Amino acid sequence: MKFLFSFIILFVLIITNKFFLFNEEFLILISFISFCFVIYEQLGSMLNLRFEEKVLIIKNSLLTSINLISNKLAEQKQLNNKLVYLETNFNLLKKYYLQFSTSFMTQFVIYLSVKEKINFLNKLVYLNQLEKAYFKLIVLLLLKKISTINLLLNFYASDLQIKRFKTLNLINNLSLIKKI
Repeated sequence: MKFLFSFIILFVLIITNKFFLFNEEFLILISFISFCFVIYEQLGSMLNLRFEEKVLIIKNSLLTSINLISNKLAEQKQLNNKLVYLETNFNLLKKYYLQFSTSFMTQFVIYLSVKEKINFLNKLVYLNQLEKAYFKLIVLLLLKKISTINLLLNFYASDLQIKRFKTLNLINNLSLIKKI
């Protein structure tokens, strides 16, 4: 307010001493300067608050974005470390497996002496005989099922009046006639 009062006094002194001529351009300049001054005085604090609010909002959004990015990077770093540890663990597991398999095989060869080899051969012979017996059993079961199916087909063809079975019966009869 003091500035406005001192500005008005200074302006009146300049005008009374005729430092400036009052023409159209000067009046437009004076009105523009006074308009800018009034706008600055009236709206300056409001605009300043608005801009400060915008600055705070942008600052907060940038900080949250940076925090989120840093969190994601930290998670990614942990995953990368886990992958590195996983690779080393797999390498250790590979070494252990190789050592275990070689020691197992050497001990297994030692274990299989002449007596164990004979027992192993006896077991293989027994398994071969068992396989042959199962094969005979499966063949007998299949033959029994096939004979049952033949009996059922003959029964259906002769006793039931279904067209499909009649057709099959006629085809069977024709094939028998051709064989004779």
